[in-house]
Amino acid sequence: MTREHLTRFLATTGLAALLGLAACAAHAMRVPTTVDSFGQGTLLPQELRFRMQSPLVRELQVRLRHAKYLAVYDVMDRFDGLTRTAVLKFQRDHALRPTGVVDQATWTALLSRSRPPTEAELNNTDVGAWFTAPTQTGYVKELQHRLRQVGLYQGPLHGDYDEPTRQAIAGWRERIGLPASEVMDERSWARLLRRSHNPRYSTLFDAPPASILSQELDPRCATGKVVCISKQQRKMSYVVDGKVQFTREARFSMPGWDSPEGEFRIWYMNSDTVSKIFGERTPMPYAIFYHGNVAIHFSQDFADRGYEGGSHGCSQLRDYQTAKWLYEQVRVGDRVVVY
Repeated sequence: MTREHLTRFLATTGLAALLGLAACAAHAMRVPTTVDSFGQGTLLPQELRFRMQSPLVRELQVRLRHAKYLAVYDVMDRFDGLTRTAVLKFQRDHALRPTGVVDQATWTALLSRSRPPTEAELNNTDVGAWFTAPTQTGYVKELQHRLRQVGLYQGPLHGDYDEPTRQAIAGWRERIGLPASEVMDERSWARLLRRSHNPRYSTLFDAPPASILSQELDPRCATGKVVCISKQQRKMSYVVDGKVQFTREARFSMPGWDSPEGEFRIWYMNSDTVSKIFGERTPMPYAIFYHGNVAIHFSQDFADRGYEGGSHGCSQLRDYQTAKWLYEQVRVGDRVVVY
């Protein structure tokens, strides 16, 4: 995704946020009844501004999240810098005076682009979407291994989303103070990442992913280790000294964006990247950055919708297992050829 920020290492909330979770929930339970009328009505009881401390700020943050201006999964009472930046962008995008203060005009515009928050959203206990769908065997195997590390799963690493796995997920959510659910959303996943280590590919799988496709390689892919990506063929291959290790379908930018072509060097890698720069949180597991914020990564949207969608410039894989395997094969400095 073009210009996507390297935010996985910022995407987790950190120890301070963990310690503050109960306090945030306590604040939410003390939200006065005016919040209901605030959410349902059109009149703004008071202007909301930077550094303000009020339960009403929670609804503002939830609504900004609905409108894709604030990429957070937990909201709080404090009107912080991220909230002010989101308000400013919203005001500029909707021809409002960019003050960073939520006045009646800003609130009215935001109402039409959001919905009333639920109690779970205000209390940071809502169950969001799966971080990666349980249809991805590679992801479920990794999830099972991590749940085993924290003592909640004892079954085999088969990658099936079965009843023991569901129970382990629900047990993990309860352990970290969230309602029991069988969904491993980002809020639950981020906390599990901090309590476990990432298992190696060889721990989960006996062999590399099978190469079931063929790709006509660019001459620049004939020597050394290189990820060879063809936009025209919509395929990606990992090649070592001219020998193809695997070939898979690949997806690139949606209309209005561009997936750059040329020869690049991998400059950064992060297995748990979450993009936040487009106003919402977009998981990019096993991101391999090769041109600014353009990366190779697994895409759940690609897995779900195929070529109906597209990236903001990234080269995407639709198979979690393959993305994990490729991530372990390459290193910073290795070449990526896009043609």
